[in-house]
Amino acid sequence: MIGQAVGMVFTVTNIAMIFFGLVLGMVIGCIPGLSVTLGIILMLPLTYTFESADTAIILLLAVYVGGMYGGSISAVTLNTPGTNSAIATTFDGYPLAKQGKVKKALDTSLFASTFGGLFSAVLLLCCASFITKLTQSFTSVEYFSMGILGISLIAGVSGSSLPKSLISGSIGLLMACIGFDSITGVTRFGFGLDILKYGIDMLPAMIALIALTQVLQKMSEFKLSDGALEDASKIDHEGLTKKEIIGIMPATLYSSVIASVLGAMPGVGGGVAQFLCYNEARRISKQPQNFGKGCLEGIAAAEASNNAVVGSAMIPMLTLGIPGDGVTALLMAAFILHGIQPGPTMFTKQGVMAYSIILGCLIANVFLFPVGKVLTRAVAKIIQIRYTFLAPTIIMFCYGGAYAATGNHREMILCSCILVFSYLLVVLDIDNTPLMLGMILLDIMEKNFVTAAMSYDRDYTIFLRRPISAVILIITVVMVISMMKVNKKVNELNAKQEAEMAAEHAKMSADK
Repeated sequence: MIGQAVGMVFTVTNIAMIFFGLVLGMVIGCIPGLSVTLGIILMLPLTYTFESADTAIILLLAVYVGGMYGGSISAVTLNTPGTNSAIATTFDGYPLAKQGKVKKALDTSLFASTFGGLFSAVLLLCCASFITKLTQSFTSVEYFSMGILGISLIAGVSGSSLPKSLISGSIGLLMACIGFDSITGVTRFGFGLDILKYGIDMLPAMIALIALTQVLQKMSEFKLSDGALEDASKIDHEGLTKKEIIGIMPATLYSSVIASVLGAMPGVGGGVAQFLCYNEARRISKQPQNFGKGCLEGIAAAEASNNAVVGSAMIPMLTLGIPGDGVTALLMAAFILHGIQPGPTMFTKQGVMAYSIILGCLIANVFLFPVGKVLTRAVAKIIQIRYTFLAPTIIMFCYGGAYAATGNHREMILCSCILVFSYLLVVLDIDNTPLMLGMILLDIMEKNFVTAAMSYDRDYTIFLRRPISAVILIITVVMVISMMKVNKKVNELNAKQEAEMAAEHAKMSADK
């Protein structure tokens, strides 16, 4: 099966898509105000033209991998993280850049990102089939319980407001109910409107909820600067030495291991992993006093952690059908749109496809290093483009993608309506990521719940009487409680860390 997957991956088209995806991800990731999710959304309509679904998914994964590294470019040069997962990179990346060692900081970031990504990709390859074998005995009862576990991810992305996230998730479940009932064929929540008769298509919903909302939000917040990237043309030529590589290896390896474990836990993601790994690297370092002043170990820990999450976050998504974080939730939607159903049956019914996607992720991480070495300096120049030019272009591509998916103007109207509603949620400080999760998981939960209820004569205690299902539900409760505690701790740690770094940077500026 793996041999067939190798043959599928190593084609001219797939290799070209990997390179293209890496470059695009780096470009989007390095621009403050954009994100990896935006890059995936922009590419998703394009993938509809591909003959093979594995090529489409490999392209999106390459964008994911490239974007996670790209966030470090602006973090180092501008002290502004291109992605949320690159916040910790600013703590040491920017101070080192201010010392005139921009290339050394970027090389450290690239090395650690590549190492962390490869580590988690290999872990994904090793664990996927093993976990799938453990889940072969699952019935609709266990699948429904897994859906409940997936919904518990809301607690992981809730930040400081779980009630608002629950509201958002509930709205997503209700939106997914619109249209024909897959069981009875009855139209639900159509309100007599033809536009809602067939439900809300996943693609325009994702475009509106993520891409367009993000662009409008950043347009309202973005402050134009006269010299967007003053240091881009001043990247020096002093790169990372072999001695320095050996010196950062413990922090890189340690952070890769921790982040891979955390990433495989639904709801954690790169944002949490980076801070935990950064502080753990400082704790075990022989020179903890250097952290926050341009320490290579600090950069390595932050970047190894956020890229290590890429592969490990896909473990629960591919094997259990549970997205590991917001990005993998979007990738899961892309899988479904291309006729691929992640979960235990994927490796039995679409095994070659599954392994080709995993190998594509591995190859993308392998190619990240040479692509980054060659193109980082050129990609950094992109930050000089004014956002007032970028925003209209992105909006045009988004609406074009919504229309191209079905060729129906109905999708553009729905896209606009969802955009208004989504931006209203932003104004009310309600995250729309739980909404997206609700829309993705509702169909899986509903079908398996109905099947289980019919199979066991509406004996709903079966979800607790079957041992595996009961264990899954207990794990769900434990994870919700633990994720709430982790979120609180990380928010406190983040605030404390940023305050310390700001004070240190101010002191450094005053000394100069």
